[in-house]
Amino acid sequence: MNKAPAKNSGISQSARRACRILLFRLLPFLCAGALLRAGELPGFREHTVTKDLKLGYQIVPVDLNGDGKKDLIAIDERATELSWFENPSWQRHALATNVPRPINADCWDVDGDGIPEVAFAYQFETNPEKSVGNLVLLTHGSDLYQPWTALEIDRVPTAHRVRWIDPDGKGRKVLLMAPLVGNKARPPIYDDNVPIYLYRPGKWARETLHSNIRGVLHAINPVSWDGSGHQQLLAASFEGLLRFEFKKDRWIPREVAKGDPRPCPDCGSSEARVGRLGKTRFVAAIEPWHGNQVVVYLPLGKEWKRIVLEDGMVNGHALAVGDLDGDGRDEIVAGFRGKGTKLLVFQATEASGERWEKTILDDGGIAAADCRIEDITGDGRPDIVCIGASTGNVKLFENLGRKR
Repeated sequence: MNKAPAKNSGISQSARRACRILLFRLLPFLCAGALLRAGELPGFREHTVTKDLKLGYQIVPVDLNGDGKKDLIAIDERATELSWFENPSWQRHALATNVPRPINADCWDVDGDGIPEVAFAYQFETNPEKSVGNLVLLTHGSDLYQPWTALEIDRVPTAHRVRWIDPDGKGRKVLLMAPLVGNKARPPIYDDNVPIYLYRPGKWARETLHSNIRGVLHAINPVSWDGSGHQQLLAASFEGLLRFEFKKDRWIPREVAKGDPRPCPDCGSSEARVGRLGKTRFVAAIEPWHGNQVVVYLPLGKEWKRIVLEDGMVNGHALAVGDLDGDGRDEIVAGFRGKGTKLLVFQATEASGERWEKTILDDGGIAAADCRIEDITGDGRPDIVCIGASTGNVKLFENLGRKR
């Protein structure tokens, strides 16, 4: 039986074949274009948690009463009390009293009772001769709303950063503490070695993780560098960005970048966070120390490409990284404490991270010393919470999702 002749569509088979080949070749680029368009930033609703601080320094979101909501510990470096604000009423409670010049805290459930302990440093001064540098562990009693019991762990002049870290990925965290400068350091170069100390729960004996960073060591942050449960440590100092990897009972330092190339004290890095653009890792930094720049480092073979996103900050200090719009690419939140203070959000406009858009989230309302990107309201969307220095406030920017 003979087949009926095909109807003439006006397009030859060779032309249709050429169109299919062309479409096949263009498809990856068309799909990539759809994926690379920057997602619109979500809307934010502003809430004032408190405006009664003297000089805010650090904000710590953590569930302190076991109700499943993240409360806020607010470090006020001119206070003599460590306070926390209960979610969602934001009622203020005292964690510790008679603790002048509080500077830093971090939380972990050491005893496994469901309520985290608080590692806390106070009596801070930048001059080692005037700084006591108390490091204590705060543990709750029968009444969570009364001041907690303090166990003194150590005293180190200029004790400045306190962080829990899980180096072997087994849930057995250890405590890290880094002073700002070495005991012999003096401005403006602070020419002395500054250590990073380690303390194991129960023993609380001082061990030295590293002792050869020179100048100012401003930040230490545990990071999931390779996506595993093994946390590594990212440090920001006059020497730039250093990554410490724990292998075979040793901490191995590896240079990431030298930071701002200018002579010290306008050198190196001040804060650093790790983010991701899909599968690509990047490092965000404020540079130099208390600097004017927001910087992104992108992997370029074995090196890192330095891109300055902003150079107009005055006393830059707050830095946070997180996926605010749910597109798989992290945004950068940065704020500064000096004149003309602003809170900024940077959003990658392409997957490579070569180009970013800047949005002013807050203009003059908070001199941000620290920000965190976490779900504070419990709706599954990451919010932004910041603490203000000269403005003496804590603001919550509630993530409302994509604008419609």
